[in-house]
Amino acid sequence: MAEKYAKHFQQILLIGIFIIIGAQINMNLFIDNFRISIGTLIFPITFVMFGKYPVLPVTFISAVGVLTSRVLSEWLRYDQIQFYSFFPEMIFYLVYGTLFYIYSHKKETLSPDCAAVLFIFDYISNLTELLVRLGAGAFNIKSQFGILLVAFSRSLIIYGILFCLHHYKFSLLRREHALRYQRLLLLISKLNGEVVWMKKNTGLIEETMNTSYQLYRELEENGTDETLSRKALGVAKDIHEIKKEYLLILRGLSEALDLNLKDEGMYLTDILTVLKQSLTTESSDKKADISFLIQENLYTENHYFLMSVFRNLLTNAIEASEKDNPQIHVIQSTDADSYLFDVTDDGPGILPEDLEQIFSPGFSTKINFTTGEISRGLGLNLVQDLIKNQWNGEIQVSSVPGCTTFHIRIPKSDWR
Repeated sequence: MAEKYAKHFQQILLIGIFIIIGAQINMNLFIDNFRISIGTLIFPITFVMFGKYPVLPVTFISAVGVLTSRVLSEWLRYDQIQFYSFFPEMIFYLVYGTLFYIYSHKKETLSPDCAAVLFIFDYISNLTELLVRLGAGAFNIKSQFGILLVAFSRSLIIYGILFCLHHYKFSLLRREHALRYQRLLLLISKLNGEVVWMKKNTGLIEETMNTSYQLYRELEENGTDETLSRKALGVAKDIHEIKKEYLLILRGLSEALDLNLKDEGMYLTDILTVLKQSLTTESSDKKADISFLIQENLYTENHYFLMSVFRNLLTNAIEASEKDNPQIHVIQSTDADSYLFDVTDDGPGILPEDLEQIFSPGFSTKINFTTGEISRGLGLNLVQDLIKNQWNGEIQVSSVPGCTTFHIRIPKSDWR
């Protein structure tokens, strides 16, 4: 609680000082000691920049501070104190701050349109100061024209500043939303890849359960130790329970993803741009230089699958590289009946004995020698499955030291 009050006090004091300093930038227009300053501009500008703040305490501090600064300045310059000459200016800040509080105390921020209201506040505050100084003389044409001109000029400046601040904040918000959307795309792509792999494994679970049950039946028929046959039956039951939970999880993930997979598709350049920005940001130890040359900017409604394919290939290339700045090139071209994609990197290459196994599930050459953790080895197998199952395409790899290229071919008739 004490920290909260201390923070409020610091904010009040800081804004009050800004207003007092702004009041020192002033000029006399048509009446002696009637100074026109930029101090009032600070009220709405700080409200937008710093957020909602206690306006009334700021008003009091700034009004007293402006009066004190005027008196001290007069004393230092002319060795005399004219308190009553500057008292009306304190009245101006008290009136303006009070009106601004009434208008803003229920608002969280101000739009540029508030300049019209602040014009009225400015006029009323100047008129009040003139009434204190001149009495009925405040209503002569010259005085009225003067304070209207001042109110209009300051309100126009406020409108310009708030307009710039508003659009700056809006551009930041749009950029933040774009980044969030990119992260959401990548997240859905990753989850979608996991769901594809989980669906593939449902058959393996079913097969394992059947094998366990068959083992139980064979042990029973052969009159083997009953304890052993019961264990085989128990394994079959446990796998059955695991299968039910597994399918529930899979169904939940699939239903959640279906809500996102039905949105509009994406163009190839947009997919690659999102991946490039993500991978260059995430790779803290390696700054990959990813470039792409696109012959035809293809549109696809299977953008999550395509994003998963390229994400796995690009990630593998970055992780396999022994350089701090790996070079990766994605080239798209077209022949008579297919779309072709080549993903090439300048890494160490793949050993000849590993080339035939890299698409096999569980095969991996990536190991963390610090933790001993080995990669799951599912990425390239998933890539192969997606290309075959989603587009009836094919993927091949060629590799020599210093250059590895994955060649993808997708029939035009199956592209969607």
